[in-house]
Amino acid sequence: MHKNLLILILSLALLSCQSNVAMEGEETAENEVELIENEVSQPYQTIVSEEQAQALNKEAEAENQEIEVEDRIFFSSNSSSIEEEAKKVLDLQAQWLKSDESISVTIEGHCDERGTREYNIALGEKRAFAVKKHLKQLGVPEARIKIVSYGKERPAFFGNSDEIHNKNRRAVTVVN
Repeated sequence: MHKNLLILILSLALLSCQSNVAMEGEETAENEVELIENEVSQPYQTIVSEEQAQALNKEAEAENQEIEVEDRIFFSSNSSSIEEEAKKVLDLQAQWLKSDESISVTIEGHCDERGTREYNIALGEKRAFAVKKHLKQLGVPEARIKIVSYGKERPAFFGNSDEIHNKNRRAVTVVN
């Protein structure tokens, strides 16, 4: 009799443990379903007029509008003077850099293949510094601009024509 009573008590204990585990599993499943429903039912905005729709469209366009900024300017032979066409490019670069203070850049100075390595390194540095100075004058903090000169070591194009030399005499703005 004691043996039967002991078996009955153990059976009841096991059954109660199983029901607690099942209840915990059901609660977990219910919590997961509730979390998923909350994620899916994101609030949305009801548009009540055409004017409101147009205003929202303008906001979206303004957020998605990107400034098209060229990354390089070109120089005359043996010169580090910034020409008018290049100033337009640098004005856009400055506008873009001022729009996001987290951006820092490196200005790379490049030269064509003519001249000695030392001369071209110095000229490339003058070109990069001229760009940095111009951007600084337009309001870009100096701490966000680094310069480096590659001289004639990294040509964009290969060859010995005037057209190729013109394309290699440049300063390139690279985002860090």
